[in-house]
Amino acid sequence: MRQKTKAVDPTVKDAYFELVRRTIGSVNALIYELENEGLHNSALREQYYELAVDCVPLIKKLAEARRYAEGTLSHFC
Repeated sequence: MRQKTKAVDPTVKDAYFELVRRTIGSVNALIYELENEGLHNSALREQYYELAVDCVPLIKKLAEARRYAEGTLSHFC
């Protein structure tokens, strides 16, 4: 026996897409902060080079998460 499909409430979908958009903005802010306070911080790089470059993997993972979220928006919107 087939199950009935439920009607989709467009406000729920729109709320989710807005959440994804806000998440992308938050990820962008985190990347910006890590780049400025870590990677491009000359005082930190001079004294603790390992700490300055330690943020590179974090930035890469955040950029990957941003691409995934942007892909979600482009696929469903």
